[in-house]
Amino acid sequence: MNCDKSEIYFNGIHQGEIDYILSISGFKEGTFPFRYLGIPISYKRMAIGDCTRLVEKGARIFVIPVTVLDRVTAICRNYLWSSSDQYGKAPSVAWDALCTEKKFGGLGIVNCRLWNQVLIGKYTWWLTCKSDHLWIKWEDHVYMKGRNWQDYVPSLQSSWTWRKICAVKDIFKHGYHLNQWCDGKFTVAAGYIWLQGSQTKAQWAPVVWNRLNVPKHSFIAWLFAKERLLTKDRMRAFGLPIDGVCDLCDMHTEDHNHLFYHCAFSIRCWDILRQWLSVSLPTQDILHWCVKWRCRSLLKKHLVFAAVVAFLYNIWRVRNLCRVDMVVHSPTQEIM
Repeated sequence: MNCDKSEIYFNGIHQGEIDYILSISGFKEGTFPFRYLGIPISYKRMAIGDCTRLVEKGARIFVIPVTVLDRVTAICRNYLWSSSDQYGKAPSVAWDALCTEKKFGGLGIVNCRLWNQVLIGKYTWWLTCKSDHLWIKWEDHVYMKGRNWQDYVPSLQSSWTWRKICAVKDIFKHGYHLNQWCDGKFTVAAGYIWLQGSQTKAQWAPVVWNRLNVPKHSFIAWLFAKERLLTKDRMRAFGLPIDGVCDLCDMHTEDHNHLFYHCAFSIRCWDILRQWLSVSLPTQDILHWCVKWRCRSLLKKHLVFAAVVAFLYNIWRVRNLCRVDMVVHSPTQEIM
């Protein structure tokens, strides 16, 4: 333990006595703050960065019960879809799909269950390579008693936490070969990616998450790409007692393709956008066209992506306004 001798004056102990105590105790002179068991110790107020370390340690040390993790997930899910921690409506996209990276079609939200497993998996890595940690030596002495970790099976008398750690070991065991992790040294980031399994890249991701996009535009474009916007055909499929007629044209059934491509209002909006951009935009699969479109100017390409994503957002916004106001707004006014 390190300590600052200038700060230690208990019960009238003098400096010479302090020096003598330090010499015979083996302690080394140090300065505040110092760390004890990874926790910052200081006579001053701890900084936010120091407290962040406490949160990381807490998530890594404890095997959190599944029920608790599911409650945390439920709060996050409800807030995303309902702007409240209370259940409001059925989610448009499954939570597991949300937790994939943006390039794979998700939102990049951390999956609490997988993340806790990976953090505990860090300990299974230490047990695999017999890391020089006091905790590892204690576990080996009490439970494994020199047996091979990969083949070890805990007894029913073992503690709940130890059995859960062994269960995490069984999840990650296929990622090891001859007691070595598939990509070399095990890291939390690598373990999390491995645990998610193989995934297919979403070709439309560079368009939806273009750096020039407004965030709310990107979110609606993301739902558009997945065809998960709550159009009337989907609402009727959920059993809602509403008519299925498009509110913008009041002629055809409202579904994804009709609303964004075939509705008379949308067609006029597309014409305005083509003239404004001076680009021959297609009448179908707009995101696929954006991915394949070749342009010498990278800036122009990003600007067109941002314009298309904003256009999709405004079509959806006008459609919702029309449902409330019962008035179809002008395409020039709403799109431009």
